[in-house]
Amino acid sequence: MATKAGNGNVAHRPADMQILIDETGDGPAMLTVCGDIDIVSAPILAACLHQATHHPGPGVVVDRLDVPFLGCPALAVLIAAADELGRDHRALTVAADEAHRRLLHRTRIDATIGCYSTVTDAFRAARTHTPPASSPTSSPPSPI
Repeated sequence: MATKAGNGNVAHRPADMQILIDETGDGPAMLTVCGDIDIVSAPILAACLHQATHHPGPGVVVDRLDVPFLGCPALAVLIAAADELGRDHRALTVAADEAHRRLLHRTRIDATIGCYSTVTDAFRAARTHTPPASSPTSSPPSPI
């Protein structure tokens, strides 16, 4: 289900996930995701990210600070969006908790997607197209 807010924002709500898209202004498009991103909800995230990549701003920020579960399909969706934005020399950045930043680091996805602990830092990096940090966490990844 999608509802259009008066200020250009769009909200998408499957059963246990909500995505708010803010494409207002000349800055990066902003997706705020709440709830689990799993095999059922990943296609909705993909559609929202696809919409956001067409925003003329300098990139896309995904706020995942309120995402308890992030499944493998969500990682594939993020990589695809980062690739699409990268072709236009634009950035995909995410704000995520430490556990999710560590996951992105261990899977080396953080080499493509900027991972930050705050929305402000993610927004600033997308706006200035700062290259992704090599290590967004305080501890190095452990051997697998």
